[in-house]
Amino acid sequence: MTRSDPPPRPDPGASEHPPGVKGRSVRDSGARLLVALAVTCVCLALSDLLYHKHTDFEFESSFAFHGIFGFLAYIAIVNAAKLLRLWVKRPEDYYND
Repeated sequence: MTRSDPPPRPDPGASEHPPGVKGRSVRDSGARLLVALAVTCVCLALSDLLYHKHTDFEFESSFAFHGIFGFLAYIAIVNAAKLLRLWVKRPEDYYND
């Protein structure tokens, strides 16, 4: 193979596992894990309807408040970290001097 030749394409029907190894591919496992996570989140959100909440504030008793609040807090922390990185970041050759 020369440099100008394109890399060989994998056979679409070929297994991703070495010969003699059986199991699911990593891609299948990731997709299944994502589906399991989504189903779990939906079930937990729906379970929020099944019990009476004893809250300190009225807005806390709204549907899936704690899940939504937690997700928004996660987004805020990630964005704050990105802004903090701009302030704390050093030049690439900072330790070479």
